[in-house]
Amino acid sequence: MNQDLEDRREMSLLAKLSLPEESEPPWSFVGALLTVGVLFLCLTLIGPALVSAVMASTGNTRVVLFPFELMNSWVIGMAPAIVFVLVSRRSSEESWHALRLVRGELALPLVLIIGLAIGLTIDLFVNLSDGRFLPPPQIMGFQTRGALGILLALIQLAALQPLAETLVFQGVLLPRLRWTFGHWGGVIGTAAVYTVLYQLVFIEAYSFYDNLWHGIVFPVGIGILFCLLKVYTKSTGAVLVARMGAGLIFLLTALAIFGG
Repeated sequence: MNQDLEDRREMSLLAKLSLPEESEPPWSFVGALLTVGVLFLCLTLIGPALVSAVMASTGNTRVVLFPFELMNSWVIGMAPAIVFVLVSRRSSEESWHALRLVRGELALPLVLIIGLAIGLTIDLFVNLSDGRFLPPPQIMGFQTRGALGILLALIQLAALQPLAETLVFQGVLLPRLRWTFGHWGGVIGTAAVYTVLYQLVFIEAYSFYDNLWHGIVFPVGIGILFCLLKVYTKSTGAVLVARMGAGLIFLLTALAIFGG
Protein backbone atom coordinates (compact mmCIF):
# COMPACT_ATOMS: atom_id res chain seq x y z
CA MET A 1 0.00 0.00 0.00
CA ASN A 2 2.81 2.43 0.95
CA GLN A 3 4.62 1.53 -2.26
CA ASP A 4 1.50 2.38 -4.26
CA LEU A 5 1.31 5.79 -2.57
CA GLU A 6 4.97 6.48 -3.32
CA ASP A 7 4.50 5.46 -6.95
CA ARG A 8 1.50 7.79 -7.27
CA ARG A 9 3.38 10.73 -5.76
CA GLU A 10 6.11 10.34 -8.35
CA MET A 11 3.64 10.37 -11.27
CA SER A 12 3.15 13.42 -13.48
CA LEU A 13 -0.18 15.24 -13.36
CA LEU A 14 -1.21 13.79 -16.72
CA ALA A 15 -0.34 10.27 -15.57
CA LYS A 16 -2.45 10.70 -12.43
CA LEU A 17 -5.40 11.98 -14.46
CA SER A 18 -5.06 9.02 -16.83
CA LEU A 19 -5.28 6.35 -14.13
CA PRO A 20 -8.21 3.97 -14.68
CA GLU A 21 -10.90 3.23 -12.12
CA GLU A 22 -9.57 0.97 -9.39
CA SER A 23 -12.69 -1.19 -9.33
CA GLU A 24 -16.07 -1.44 -11.01
CA PRO A 25 -18.75 0.62 -9.24
CA PRO A 26 -21.60 -1.49 -7.79
CA TRP A 27 -24.25 0.12 -9.98
CA SER A 28 -25.04 -0.42 -13.64
CA PHE A 29 -24.76 1.93 -16.59
CA VAL A 30 -28.56 2.12 -16.68
CA GLY A 31 -28.66 2.82 -12.95
CA ALA A 32 -26.23 5.71 -13.36
CA LEU A 33 -28.31 7.23 -16.16
CA LEU A 34 -31.44 6.71 -14.06
CA THR A 35 -29.86 8.86 -11.34
CA VAL A 36 -29.34 11.65 -13.89
CA GLY A 37 -32.96 11.19 -14.99
CA VAL A 38 -34.17 11.60 -11.41
CA LEU A 39 -32.30 14.89 -11.10
CA PHE A 40 -33.84 16.06 -14.39
CA LEU A 41 -37.37 15.18 -13.23
CA CYS A 42 -36.84 16.87 -9.86
CA LEU A 43 -35.78 20.10 -11.58
CA THR A 44 -38.39 20.13 -14.34
CA LEU A 45 -41.44 18.53 -12.68
CA ILE A 46 -41.27 18.11 -8.93
CA GLY A 47 -39.82 21.52 -8.03
CA PRO A 48 -42.08 23.55 -10.37
CA ALA A 49 -45.13 21.50 -9.30
CA LEU A 50 -44.52 22.23 -5.62
CA VAL A 51 -44.00 25.95 -6.28
CA SER A 52 -47.17 26.06 -8.41
CA ALA A 53 -49.11 24.31 -5.63
CA VAL A 54 -47.94 26.91 -3.11
CA MET A 55 -48.90 29.70 -5.50
CA ALA A 56 -52.35 28.20 -6.03
CA SER A 57 -52.89 27.91 -2.27
CA THR A 58 -52.32 31.66 -1.98
CA GLY A 59 -54.74 32.45 -4.80
CA ASN A 60 -52.10 32.95 -7.50
CA THR A 61 -53.26 31.03 -10.58
CA ARG A 62 -50.49 32.03 -13.01
CA VAL A 63 -49.27 29.13 -15.15
CA VAL A 64 -45.89 30.64 -16.07
CA LEU A 65 -43.33 30.92 -13.28
CA PHE A 66 -41.48 34.20 -13.01
CA PRO A 67 -37.67 34.13 -12.53
CA PHE A 68 -37.72 34.24 -8.71
CA GLU A 69 -40.34 31.49 -8.56
CA LEU A 70 -38.40 29.43 -11.09
CA MET A 71 -35.27 29.80 -8.94
CA ASN A 72 -37.30 28.57 -5.97
CA SER A 73 -38.45 25.56 -7.99
CA TRP A 74 -34.85 24.60 -8.70
CA VAL A 75 -33.86 25.11 -5.07
CA ILE A 76 -36.70 22.81 -4.03
CA GLY A 77 -35.99 20.34 -6.85
CA MET A 78 -32.38 19.78 -5.78
CA ALA A 79 -33.44 18.45 -2.37
CA PRO A 80 -35.29 15.26 -3.42
CA ALA A 81 -32.52 14.48 -5.91
CA ILE A 82 -29.98 14.61 -3.07
CA VAL A 83 -32.17 12.38 -0.91
CA PHE A 84 -32.61 9.88 -3.76
CA VAL A 85 -28.86 9.48 -4.30
CA LEU A 86 -28.03 9.18 -0.61
CA VAL A 87 -30.83 6.72 0.13
CA SER A 88 -30.17 4.57 -2.94
CA ARG A 89 -26.42 4.41 -2.24
CA ARG A 90 -27.12 3.52 1.40
CA SER A 91 -28.67 0.28 0.16
CA SER A 92 -25.38 -1.51 0.76
CA GLU A 93 -22.03 -0.81 2.40
CA GLU A 94 -20.26 -1.46 -0.91
CA SER A 95 -22.42 1.07 -2.75
CA TRP A 96 -21.94 3.71 -0.06
CA HIS A 97 -18.18 3.22 -0.03
CA ALA A 98 -18.06 3.51 -3.84
CA LEU A 99 -19.69 6.94 -3.62
CA ARG A 100 -16.37 8.13 -2.15
CA LEU A 101 -17.67 10.78 0.25
CA VAL A 102 -14.27 11.00 1.87
CA ARG A 103 -11.69 13.77 2.26
CA GLY A 104 -9.41 12.54 -0.50
CA GLU A 105 -5.70 13.05 -1.05
CA LEU A 106 -5.68 16.86 -0.79
CA ALA A 107 -6.30 18.97 2.30
CA LEU A 108 -9.79 20.48 2.26
CA PRO A 109 -8.57 24.12 2.48
CA LEU A 110 -6.49 23.48 -0.64
CA VAL A 111 -9.46 21.87 -2.35
CA LEU A 112 -11.58 24.93 -1.50
CA ILE A 113 -8.94 27.21 -3.01
CA ILE A 114 -8.91 25.07 -6.17
CA GLY A 115 -12.69 25.39 -6.37
CA LEU A 116 -12.50 29.17 -5.97
CA ALA A 117 -9.85 29.31 -8.71
CA ILE A 118 -11.92 27.14 -11.07
CA GLY A 119 -15.03 29.25 -10.47
CA LEU A 120 -13.19 32.53 -11.00
CA THR A 121 -11.43 31.29 -14.14
CA ILE A 122 -14.58 29.93 -15.77
CA ASP A 123 -16.67 32.95 -14.78
CA LEU A 124 -14.22 35.50 -16.15
CA PHE A 125 -13.39 33.52 -19.29
CA VAL A 126 -17.03 32.92 -20.25
CA ASN A 127 -18.34 36.39 -19.43
CA LEU A 128 -15.43 38.27 -20.98
CA SER A 129 -15.53 36.10 -24.11
CA ASP A 130 -19.27 36.65 -24.50
CA GLY A 131 -19.02 40.35 -23.72
CA ARG A 132 -21.84 40.14 -21.16
CA PHE A 133 -21.61 39.43 -17.44
CA LEU A 134 -24.63 37.29 -16.61
CA PRO A 135 -25.46 35.59 -13.31
CA PRO A 136 -25.91 31.81 -13.43
CA PRO A 137 -29.40 31.04 -14.76
CA GLN A 138 -30.08 29.00 -11.60
CA ILE A 139 -30.42 32.23 -9.57
CA MET A 140 -31.91 34.58 -12.15
CA GLY A 141 -34.33 36.88 -10.35
CA PHE A 142 -32.67 36.69 -6.93
CA GLN A 143 -31.97 40.44 -6.95
CA THR A 144 -35.69 41.29 -6.92
CA ARG A 145 -36.21 40.05 -3.36
CA GLY A 146 -33.45 41.72 -1.40
CA ALA A 147 -31.89 39.77 1.47
CA LEU A 148 -34.24 36.80 0.97
CA GLY A 149 -33.17 36.49 -2.65
CA ILE A 150 -29.49 36.62 -1.73
CA LEU A 151 -29.99 33.96 0.96
CA LEU A 152 -31.78 31.62 -1.45
CA ALA A 153 -29.11 32.21 -4.09
CA LEU A 154 -26.43 31.36 -1.51
CA ILE A 155 -28.24 28.16 -0.53
CA GLN A 156 -28.60 27.21 -4.18
CA LEU A 157 -25.07 27.95 -5.44
CA ALA A 158 -23.05 27.06 -2.35
CA ALA A 159 -25.04 24.13 -0.95
CA LEU A 160 -27.87 22.41 -2.79
CA GLN A 161 -26.64 22.58 -6.38
CA PRO A 162 -23.07 21.50 -5.53
CA LEU A 163 -24.36 18.62 -3.42
CA ALA A 164 -26.94 17.40 -5.95
CA GLU A 165 -24.79 17.72 -9.05
CA THR A 166 -21.62 16.37 -7.43
CA LEU A 167 -23.41 13.30 -6.11
CA VAL A 168 -25.10 12.60 -9.44
CA PHE A 169 -22.27 13.35 -11.86
CA GLN A 170 -18.95 12.88 -10.06
CA GLY A 171 -20.27 10.45 -7.46
CA VAL A 172 -22.39 8.10 -9.56
CA LEU A 173 -22.07 8.75 -13.30
CA LEU A 174 -18.32 9.41 -13.63
CA PRO A 175 -16.99 6.15 -12.14
CA ARG A 176 -19.44 4.08 -14.19
CA LEU A 177 -18.57 5.87 -17.46
CA ARG A 178 -14.84 5.68 -16.76
CA TRP A 179 -15.13 1.95 -16.07
CA THR A 180 -17.21 1.43 -19.23
CA PHE A 181 -15.55 3.82 -21.71
CA GLY A 182 -12.08 4.37 -20.26
CA HIS A 183 -10.59 7.14 -18.17
CA TRP A 184 -10.80 10.00 -20.69
CA GLY A 185 -13.96 8.69 -22.33
CA GLY A 186 -15.65 8.72 -18.93
CA VAL A 187 -14.63 12.29 -18.17
CA ILE A 188 -15.77 13.58 -21.56
CA GLY A 189 -18.96 11.53 -21.43
CA THR A 190 -19.88 12.83 -17.98
CA ALA A 191 -19.24 16.43 -19.06
CA ALA A 192 -21.39 15.86 -22.16
CA VAL A 193 -24.31 14.48 -20.12
CA TYR A 194 -24.01 17.40 -17.70
CA THR A 195 -24.08 19.87 -20.60
CA VAL A 196 -27.19 18.24 -22.07
CA LEU A 197 -29.00 18.44 -18.72
CA TYR A 198 -27.86 22.05 -18.30
CA GLN A 199 -29.27 22.87 -21.73
CA LEU A 200 -32.58 21.08 -21.16
CA VAL A 201 -33.23 22.62 -17.75
CA PHE A 202 -31.56 26.00 -17.34
CA ILE A 203 -30.91 27.18 -20.89
CA GLU A 204 -34.37 26.08 -22.01
CA ALA A 205 -35.81 28.38 -19.34
CA TYR A 206 -33.78 31.42 -20.46
CA SER A 207 -33.09 31.48 -24.17
CA PHE A 208 -30.71 34.47 -23.94
CA TYR A 209 -28.14 32.13 -22.35
CA ASP A 210 -28.31 29.90 -25.43
CA ASN A 211 -24.98 30.76 -27.01
CA LEU A 212 -21.53 29.19 -27.30
CA TRP A 213 -20.09 30.72 -24.14
CA HIS A 214 -22.86 30.53 -21.54
CA GLY A 215 -24.73 27.59 -23.06
CA ILE A 216 -21.83 25.29 -24.01
CA VAL A 217 -18.42 26.43 -22.73
CA PHE A 218 -19.65 27.11 -19.19
CA PRO A 219 -21.21 23.68 -18.49
CA VAL A 220 -18.50 21.81 -20.42
CA GLY A 221 -15.83 23.60 -18.38
CA ILE A 222 -17.62 22.84 -15.11
CA GLY A 223 -18.12 19.21 -16.12
CA ILE A 224 -14.57 18.48 -17.26
CA LEU A 225 -12.66 20.36 -14.55
CA PHE A 226 -14.58 18.91 -11.62
CA CYS A 227 -14.47 15.43 -13.13
CA LEU A 228 -10.68 15.76 -13.37
CA LEU A 229 -10.59 16.92 -9.75
CA LYS A 230 -12.50 13.78 -8.75
CA VAL A 231 -10.03 11.61 -10.67
CA TYR A 232 -7.05 13.36 -9.08
CA THR A 233 -8.33 13.35 -5.49
CA LYS A 234 -10.31 10.08 -5.73
CA SER A 235 -12.90 11.85 -3.62
CA THR A 236 -16.46 12.96 -4.28
CA GLY A 237 -16.28 14.84 -0.98
CA ALA A 238 -13.36 16.90 -2.26
CA VAL A 239 -15.27 17.81 -5.42
CA LEU A 240 -18.23 18.87 -3.28
CA VAL A 241 -16.07 21.30 -1.28
CA ALA A 242 -14.57 22.69 -4.50
CA ARG A 243 -18.02 23.09 -6.08
CA MET A 244 -19.14 25.05 -3.04
CA GLY A 245 -16.17 27.36 -3.48
CA ALA A 246 -16.98 27.86 -7.16
CA GLY A 247 -20.60 28.57 -6.23
CA LEU A 248 -19.48 31.34 -3.88
CA ILE A 249 -17.52 32.92 -6.74
CA PHE A 250 -20.56 32.78 -9.04
CA LEU A 251 -22.71 34.43 -6.35
CA LEU A 252 -20.16 37.18 -5.70
CA THR A 253 -20.01 37.91 -9.42
CA ALA A 254 -23.81 38.08 -9.56
CA LEU A 255 -23.86 40.46 -6.58
CA ALA A 256 -21.27 42.65 -8.30
CA ILE A 257 -23.38 42.74 -11.47
CA PHE A 258 -26.51 43.85 -9.64
CA GLY A 259 -24.79 46.09 -7.14
CA GLY A 260 -25.63 43.86 -4.18
